[in-house]
Amino acid sequence: MTDQPAQGLFPLDHEYQGPAWWPMTRLTDVARSAGIQKIVALGVFVLAVSVVTGTLNVAWDWNAIPVSIGPFRFEVTIYPPFVLGVLSAVWIGPTWGIVPAYAANLASALMGGMPWPVAILFALAGALEVLIFWGSMVTLNIGPELRRRRDLVRFLAASLIAPMTASLAIVIWNTARGLDFPTGQRFWRGWVIGDILQALFVVAPLLRFAGPTVRTWVDRQFAMPPRYEVTYTRTALLAVGTFALMAVLVFVGIFMLEEQLEIDPAATTARGDRLSDRIHEMQLFLGMLVAALTVTTGVFATVLARVGERQRSLSRRESLTGCFNRRAFHELFPREADRARRLGQGVSLVFLDLDHFKRINDRHGHELGDRVLQQLAARLQGIIRETDLLFRWGGEEFVILLAHTSPSDAGALAERIRGAVAERPFLGDDVYPPIRLTVSLGTAGTDTYPADPEVLLSRADAACYRAKQAGRDRVEVETAVA
Repeated sequence: MTDQPAQGLFPLDHEYQGPAWWPMTRLTDVARSAGIQKIVALGVFVLAVSVVTGTLNVAWDWNAIPVSIGPFRFEVTIYPPFVLGVLSAVWIGPTWGIVPAYAANLASALMGGMPWPVAILFALAGALEVLIFWGSMVTLNIGPELRRRRDLVRFLAASLIAPMTASLAIVIWNTARGLDFPTGQRFWRGWVIGDILQALFVVAPLLRFAGPTVRTWVDRQFAMPPRYEVTYTRTALLAVGTFALMAVLVFVGIFMLEEQLEIDPAATTARGDRLSDRIHEMQLFLGMLVAALTVTTGVFATVLARVGERQRSLSRRESLTGCFNRRAFHELFPREADRARRLGQGVSLVFLDLDHFKRINDRHGHELGDRVLQQLAARLQGIIRETDLLFRWGGEEFVILLAHTSPSDAGALAERIRGAVAERPFLGDDVYPPIRLTVSLGTAGTDTYPADPEVLLSRADAACYRAKQAGRDRVEVETAVA
């Protein structure tokens, strides 16, 4: 325990700042949630507009429009479904953006005369582009409101990665429509340059200036909090799946291109080999190479994902007791507070300090002291509720995050913890003598939001300090509301 109440107990650790999202599984609540009904209506509207504008892209020929700026000349494709898909993915969730993007690509492909089987496959390119863009924002930790300079720089990277990767499927579009090479190249440049420009000059300003208002409105429609992170394993699977699908799209395009060339079966190379056989051999080896790369990428990505999950878990725990550490507190408190806010409940903290712990170390040694701390942590875990979170704060100090608990109820829970610690001794076996211990506890909480974790910790620590000063083995409740 500190000699005086702590002020600013810890520096704020770096936290995830990227997009938060709501999975489409939340639609199971649509029948009883007016808010989700509004989201569904918005999703249907975005889907309809995406399909209409995707069709108009072909009907009104918004592809490869020539643009001249001074000495520079280039082609630009106007494709609104890309903008709508990215915004929906960032503001609501990836699936909410992927569905309209896929539907729009399918509509435009069919409008362009592409056969159904090929169109169904080609439409994946639009969905993958939105998914790559959203995934880049998550993995690069890009704040969706683009307030920081680093967010803008990373957003530029995502704006380059997604269009350039997805545009590889242009070979299917060009081949299906029978475009010659120069025209096909113009369409490819139009796709890439158009989507990059739309990302930078349409998506980015909307995220920056309309984002806070839209996100606040979306947030109010859901009773449960959004998700904030993708696990390492899911990230690896997502990367491998995206890579494999893009490889399939490119291969389909290559085979379609070969058929369009209508090579004479009797045609030979300069050495006299049949040209069609050599082309098939090249396709075979190229396919084997991509398959090997896909499998290898999957294996290494999975291994790295498991290592990452293990390291993340270890980074949240301290080694002696297995309790969460301070770093984990900074990650978990905002989410628990947000969940409590949505449920209309409070959030509280208990600051706990083991009484006279220094005497145990001085009299019996640090090994016995460590065993006491391990037993105390195990006992506390058995006392607190499943929704409560236990953190070892340092030395003999612990913090308990009481989720969904108002300040008025925190004192009773702390008293139950105090009594359970004092009722029976620790250790007491053939090696170690039984030791009776007590704890001093201070509580603080709030029913108003946003909740400041540093203020709550400071007040809980101050209450615990008063409990120590008043004789120990007691609970002090901080009456002020944060």
